Amino acid sequence: MLRVILTTILAILLLLVMSTIAVPVALGDDSPVLVLPEPATATTADEATLTSSTEWVDLPVVPAVDDAVPAFALSTENTEPAVPAPVALPVTSSICDESHWILSIRHCSRDCPECACRFDFGVQRADWNGNWEPSSMAEFQQSMIPGVPICVMIHGSFVTEETVAEDSRQTFRWLRQAAPNLPLQVVFISWPSDGIFTLDPAVAASSLFPTVDVGILGRRAELNGCRIAKLVQSFPQESPVCLIGHSHGARMVGSAMHFLGGGELQGIRVCDGPSHRVRSILAAAAIDHDWFVPGQRYDQALCGAECVLNLRAKYDWALNIYPMRRPFSRLALGQSGFTSKDRQQLGDRAPQVADFDVSEALGVGHIWPRYYEQPGIAAAIVPWVYFLE
Repeated sequence: MLRVILTTILAILLLLVMSTIAVPVALGDDSPVLVLPEPATATTADEATLTSSTEWVDLPVVPAVDDAVPAFALSTENTEPAVPAPVALPVTSSICDESHWILSIRHCSRDCPECACRFDFGVQRADWNGNWEPSSMAEFQQSMIPGVPICVMIHGSFVTEETVAEDSRQTFRWLRQAAPNLPLQVVFISWPSDGIFTLDPAVAASSLFPTVDVGILGRRAELNGCRIAKLVQSFPQESPVCLIGHSHGARMVGSAMHFLGGGELQGIRVCDGPSHRVRSILAAAAIDHDWFVPGQRYDQALCGAECVLNLRAKYDWALNIYPMRRPFSRLALGQSGFTSKDRQQLGDRAPQVADFDVSEALGVGHIWPRYYEQPGIAAAIVPWVYFLE
């Protein structure tokens, strides 16, 4: 408790200093300076009219987190964790022989619904060591093995193209070393996460107008959830899909699930319901903790995904100041987790959400490398990524 109080006080002091020197917070902002309007569902829980749960499509309910997450100790030691027995799916002779894919939409930074609906990815194929070569969407789709789980990882804001290459390699190794005897297809999404007014794309503090940059990136992530939804629909129907989103990437995942569940955002509608088995993992989720409940921003997300695992980081410095981005803001899901009120409002959907506390392992860290440096976290999420029942 004392640590949380001290962390909060430190976060407040940090915010005051940041406000005087124009240091941005790399999280979503809902200020009215943005070009795109707020969707009609983005209201507070008190103002929203909750929709009936009878409108939701029935999907499998996963076990509670205590039953589904192995009790692996979170440690910084570079040891290989125990893994479940392999399943009867095709595997390569060695994970070192496997490839992973980087799909890029960095060529399009226009924040308009028309652009967000396009299915246009730059494609690169990379090996275990991160060596990559240009490829095509046709080659990517032909490489997909029906029945083998697909994991799609989406980074957060202020991540450069150069950083993506290293992060994709490390993330691929992190996931595969957690369960080397199980098959997995890994896809890393690279999106235009550079702020318009950011002098150095890799340094959030270099933004001339931090609130504007952060707000634009938050909505850009949300709009590009349409592309992710269409990407999922293009996968073999026999292959289950796990979406992992970090920070603003969690916003893109939430948006994609909402679209896949038949939801609408900013005039965009992708489908009437899910076409694949989808699970999601949110890390340092920079979204309001109640956005998945009926009547809120992504209230169809749990129709598009059978479960959501939220990696809760109570001491994350950026998430601690997330509520200060605008008056009467909710706590970030990545900090608070799903509250008892959220679960009550979710009703029959409550068993589809789970929190897994990684606070002690991460401390005040926020950036994605802090996660893939932890083999214990990768081991804990194996049931979600590899679709173990």
